[in-house]
Amino acid sequence: MTQPFLCTCQDGFAYIVKGRPKLRQRELVAEYVSAYLAKKIGLTCPDFCIVEVGQEIIEFMPDLRGELSPGPAFATRFVENASTINIQQARNAVNLQDQKKIYFFDRWIKNADRSLTVIGGNVNIIFDTVNNRHFLIDHNLAFAHDTTNDEYDVHVYSPKCRDWVYDIIDEPELMDLANDAIDTLGEAFNQIPDEWFLSDEERERLQSEIMACLSRVRSKEFWSNIT
Repeated sequence: MTQPFLCTCQDGFAYIVKGRPKLRQRELVAEYVSAYLAKKIGLTCPDFCIVEVGQEIIEFMPDLRGELSPGPAFATRFVENASTINIQQARNAVNLQDQKKIYFFDRWIKNADRSLTVIGGNVNIIFDTVNNRHFLIDHNLAFAHDTTNDEYDVHVYSPKCRDWVYDIIDEPELMDLANDAIDTLGEAFNQIPDEWFLSDEERERLQSEIMACLSRVRSKEFWSNIT
C-alpha cells in the first residue's frame, strides 16, 4: 500500500525507502519510532535509518515525480532471501518468547496491522529462510487513535490464533523492557528530521501523544486486554 522503493544508497547497501507523498509525516514518524522501540525491547527489525532523497534523483528519473519527494525518507536495509512469513513459519520458526513479545509490542504501540490466519492476511513479518530469521516491518499505522480490541482477533498471535498464554513472569519482564524504552523516547524523537513536522509544536504534540500511548503499559486495563 505504501509503495516503497528499492534503492542503493551511498554506503553501497540496498534499502527499502518510504517517503512523501505516499506516507504522511505522522506515518513516517510512526515507522521510525516503532522500529526504534522494537530494537529497544529486543525484537528483530531490519536495520533502519533516515536517508536523503536528492532532487537530482527525481530529475534523472521523471517517473518518480509524484511518487517520491526530495528530502528525508525512512529506510530499512533490504533483507536478502526474505519473503512474507507463512502461518507454519510464524507458528514453528518464531520462538515462543518472540511470539509473546510481538503480540505485546503490537498492542503496546496500537498496531493492528499484523494479521494472519489459515486463509491469509497482511502479516508484515518477513522470513529469511536461509538464515532462519524473521523481521518485523511496516509500522506506519502504529499509534492509531481508533484501534479497537476486535481488530486484534486476526493478529498472527492473537488469543484465537495461538496455543500459549502469558505467564506470571512475562508481565514484569515485558513491563521492564517497555519502561526502559519509554525512558529513551526523547532520544528517538531527537533523531527525526524537522521536515517530518509542520512545526515545533507539532513535534511536541506528537511526542506527547505517543508517550501517552506507550504509558498504558503501566495500567491493569492494558494487561487485561492482552491476556
